[in-house]
Parts: sequence; structure tokens; C-alpha cells
Amino acid sequence: MKNIIRISIAILVLLIGNRTDAQTYKVDNSSTTSNLQIKADQFKLFSSQAGSLSNSKNVSASNNIYIQQIGNKNDIVSNTKSVYSDVGLFQKGNNNEILLDITAGAIKENVLQTGINNSVIDINTKGSILHTTAVFQKGANQNLIMLGSNSISDNMIISMQGKKQTILVRNIRN
Repeated sequence: MKNIIRISIAILVLLIGNRTDAQTYKVDNSSTTSNLQIKADQFKLFSSQAGSLSNSKNVSASNNIYIQQIGNKNDIVSNTKSVYSDVGLFQKGNNNEILLDITAGAIKENVLQTGINNSVIDINTKGSILHTTAVFQKGANQNLIMLGSNSISDNMIISMQGKKQTILVRNIRN
């Protein structure tokens, strides 16, 4: 656990010190937007069902993680604690990294990386009720850092396409 925290801090320090260019890639394809809307609707349905997990006596808890990697030097570290989880992590390319450290009642997370040198760090150790996220990275040298969880970040879908983009999402609870 200490190593994960040390690695996370080291990555954060390295990423914060780098120069970033915002939104270097423009998509004119409306099918991407419709696909994201479909995913958003699916996550809303899951959210409504996951809220009833604690109220139902007949629900069996299951924790699933699916990992598929195609390429060289792809790394995944997943540390999840939950009553229910469904995590799908897919990497196609080289030198891609995913780090998940999540504690929640129910977790629904999908990460799809296509390209080279992409990274996703999702840390939420405060123990929220629901953690649902979808991340799509396509391109090179893209970085996403998500820290914490709140009602705004529930059901968040992030799509990154292009080169050399960094997104930092800090979710602060009151």
C-alpha cells in the first residue's frame, strides 16, 4: 500500500511539472457524442440500481475485474474495496498505465486506452457510496488524474483523443 502511494505521489509530481497543451485534437464526428450519450444513459441506470443495493436483502455481492492488454510494457495496478464492483480495463498499444485505488460501496469503472504512453490514475479512498466512471483515451502521451469523488463526478465520462493532453480532476467533498 505504501508503494502505491509513493508511486502515485511521484507520478503526480512528474505530471504537474510538465508543460501541457490543451485540446490539440478536434473531432467533428457526431457518432462519438451519441456513443458517449448511450454510455451516460447506461451509467444512470446502474446508479439507480446501485442505490438500492443496501436496501435489498436478496442481492448477492460480486466483485469483478476484467483486464485485457495487447502490446508491450502495459501496466495495471488495481486496488478496489467495495460490496459490488464491475471494473473493465482494456489497453491496446505500448507503455500504457492504469492505477486504481478506490474504496466505495459500489464501483463501476471502465477504462479503454488505445495508443502509446497513456496513463490513468483514479484515487478515491474516502469511501463514497457510488463510484462510476468511464475513460476513453486514444492517442499518445495522454494523462488523466482523478482524485476523490463527489456528486458531480458520479457517472463522469471522459474522452481524450489526440496527443499530449493532461486532465486533472479534483473532487472535493464538503
